[in-house]
Amino acid sequence: MKRRILLLTGAMLFLALFANPVFARDNPSVVYTYAVADLGQGVWGGGPLNADGSVGGNLAFSAENGQLIFHLHPTGWSEVLGGAAVDICFTVHEIKGDSGLPTSFCLSEIGVLLPVTGQPIRIPNPDVPDMEVIIRVTPAN
Repeated sequence: MKRRILLLTGAMLFLALFANPVFARDNPSVVYTYAVADLGQGVWGGGPLNADGSVGGNLAFSAENGQLIFHLHPTGWSEVLGGAAVDICFTVHEIKGDSGLPTSFCLSEIGVLLPVTGQPIRIPNPDVPDMEVIIRVTPAN
């Protein structure tokens, strides 16, 4: 079950991103934005991917009717495959239950890269085939 949650989380992240650039003085410039929306119980969130490798936002996750709750806090990101995809790294903050995730990880470590499409991508939830997750990664400018 823990491996499925890890794979599900990675797959949901694979679908992420929407344009939400932040323009403020002394802030790093936004290169991409990412977003994840589960069309049922699961994961939601997103934020900016900044030119200096920093990331904003976070992802909240809930499963098993609230018996498993945790947040994924992004710690950094990088372009891969010549800019066709991105890899995001996270720390895990467990609130309730055991996610089975390491305390920190990058998506590439679990075999997931997020394609930069600018379009939402729908994938089925492997644990609940009737539900889908939408992920989008979009260039900011």
